[in-house]
Amino acid sequence: MTRTRPGADVHGFYATLGIELPDWARTEAPARCFADPDAHKRQDRDPSCSVNLASGAFNCHGCGAHGGAYDAALATGRSPRDAIDLMIAHGLTQRRDRSREASPASTRDTSPTAAGNTSAQAQATRRDQPAANATTRSTPLPAAPKAAQSCASARPPSAEPSPTRDTAARKNRRQLREYRDALLNSAGLIARLRRERGWNPDTLKALGIGFDGHRITVPIIDEHQALHGILRLRVDASQQPKVLAAPGTKLGLIPHPHLEPRQYVLLVEGPSDMLAARSAGLPAIAVPGTHAWRGEWSRLLAGREVTVVMDCDPPGRQAAQRIARDLEHHAARVRIVDLAPQRRNGYDLSDWLKAGNDPRLLTTRSERHRRLLTAERDGWTIEPRVPQPPATATVQPRRPSAAATASVSAGTRGMGCAAF
Repeated sequence: MTRTRPGADVHGFYATLGIELPDWARTEAPARCFADPDAHKRQDRDPSCSVNLASGAFNCHGCGAHGGAYDAALATGRSPRDAIDLMIAHGLTQRRDRSREASPASTRDTSPTAAGNTSAQAQATRRDQPAANATTRSTPLPAAPKAAQSCASARPPSAEPSPTRDTAARKNRRQLREYRDALLNSAGLIARLRRERGWNPDTLKALGIGFDGHRITVPIIDEHQALHGILRLRVDASQQPKVLAAPGTKLGLIPHPHLEPRQYVLLVEGPSDMLAARSAGLPAIAVPGTHAWRGEWSRLLAGREVTVVMDCDPPGRQAAQRIARDLEHHAARVRIVDLAPQRRNGYDLSDWLKAGNDPRLLTTRSERHRRLLTAERDGWTIEPRVPQPPATATVQPRRPSAAATASVSAGTRGMGCAAF
């Protein structure tokens, strides 16, 4: 009999089976379905399977195949004996100490039934029934790569797992480079993104933005350049939802504030607005959604001058107030800008920039300088072009509403609220 051990090397176990899991995943790692790839379009090109990084259990959200680590080994062509040996070698289980057994009949049981019960215990939080036969399907299961088979048969149970997580990290970086190169080599898509969204190719390259064949990929990187996840943005309006997060993604600010050296930054709603703003020369950082903001992120902006620019709708304005409340304890100065106070339809920074407004209106610190800008006529237009009123060229401080007064009061340090 076997039992689950803490600190198991799930990445190494699956790598031995020929299945690379992304290193940036924290709890659930995405993978292409290996139990029945023929049941998916294009061999499950868009991964529909997830692997639990604590227990090694897998679950395909497309075809429904699921099981424990033992079942995964069987699904990739391993024998029951090899499956148990691999689990032991990677810390997913351990043999029963036979010296303590009272009955001589209690020999090591490597049958699928016993191992299936073990895998079901490891997944107790996810299912109420054993999963030993969950991957049994009419379609023949694919065999494991020969290199992986020979590696497993040559490794004694006590050997260190290989390949390590460094190998998975290198694969993730390589995949991101492939996505980035696919986008940069697609002249038609680059031209379309520039025309429709105002995204500059240099900005896309600098932030590692790519294309996976269906959606735009936006990596979430920490201050050490480690990958924490990927957001996938739609290309066409028909694609729903607007943004998808790869399984296992840990949300964060994009780009990480430590990677933005400028003292003055804009917090904007979503990666699309961030890309449009940075393409226009603004030091923008994206909050990945109105409900994604976390209070601890405010510490990453300590000592900065921050302007919060969210979408013109109730969720966006509520998020702006919530973000400002958290920032007032850490940032040197906080200001909320409402691009179109009369609108409630989600009018955003990308729309504002496409309307021909000058981005310098968002970066100038003084209201007097802002009024001077709106009076200039030196070859460029800086009057806000919002289709609905107010159609004024002057940026005036707006008196905070009753709801805003609690968070953006006159007594808070360096906080203000402005409307265009």
